[in-house]
Amino acid sequence: MKTKPQPLRKGSPLLARGRSNQSDELTVEERSQLLSVARRFYLEDQSKIQIAAELQISRFKVARMLDLARAQGLVTITLNDDGAVDWDLSQQLAQHLGLAEVVVVHANGDTEQVRKRVAAAGAEFVSSTLRDGEVLGMAWGRTLSALTAALPRLPRMSIVQLTGAAGSDVGQSPVELVRLIAQNSGGSAHPIFAPLVVETAETARSLRQQPDIARAFAMFADVTTALVSVGSWNPPDSQLYEFLPPGEREALVARGVVAEVSATLLAADGVEIADDFVDRTIAVSTAQLRAIPRVLAVAAGARKAGAVAAVTRAGLITGLVTDHALAIEALAAASPRSGDAA
Repeated sequence: MKTKPQPLRKGSPLLARGRSNQSDELTVEERSQLLSVARRFYLEDQSKIQIAAELQISRFKVARMLDLARAQGLVTITLNDDGAVDWDLSQQLAQHLGLAEVVVVHANGDTEQVRKRVAAAGAEFVSSTLRDGEVLGMAWGRTLSALTAALPRLPRMSIVQLTGAAGSDVGQSPVELVRLIAQNSGGSAHPIFAPLVVETAETARSLRQQPDIARAFAMFADVTTALVSVGSWNPPDSQLYEFLPPGEREALVARGVVAEVSATLLAADGVEIADDFVDRTIAVSTAQLRAIPRVLAVAAGARKAGAVAAVTRAGLITGLVTDHALAIEALAAASPRSGDAA
């Protein structure tokens, strides 16, 4: 049987006097009284008026006791904002980077958890903005793989692969991502069955002339929306970086590579470098990427802030989906666009 609440006694310390200093140490009785009021309000969903009536005190006294309970650390409030979009920060970052579309999501946890949160936000945003009959260009990457898995039903569209494949993980291969999205939307798939990086520029040119690959490349001009990932090379956080032999990637970093998008290597100022490497790749070119009306990048983790700035300076993306930590890091840096006129 529920115990009938007892009013605070007339001589109660909390009733007898106010507290001029909320940091004063509580007596055992005061602590008990504050917890009793806080429990009713926060856990039992009683209103201040109800609590006041039960304890035979004023509702203003109840409010002061609740404030004191928080000030004394007896009550702590936690907001579970994990996965929520921060639209104010999104707008700030869009203005800072000079991008048309930015989605910043609160993402807590380890690297994989943050990546999944960004991917989920990207999937929701992309699915709500794509239209029937579009031509979607798809790059590759861990976050894009997670985004693909999180996509709801899409309108019917054509899906074009933007790069060859690197590594042996079939689940993250752009061929598989294109297949899955085409299956989702009921549209046509245009894959590129070729590696991302080959030994020589001559081999790359020969592969690009293969009929199936040439047809996919010809469709780059029809792409209306492209989804790309951003890789950081300094500090390293890139699948392409991990895929290359240590000697080659170290040499490229020494030449100033800090970022990569769809196999294009960029310096911190956004200038494309290492043309000899890019010539050995099977991927959309910077000119082709800039010609696409809408290019959305997904990037997770504060370590990629410098890479995102470089890609923005290069003018290769029009939008970004990222996490809170990366956004804060990017805002703390000088505006990427401000360096263009220097």
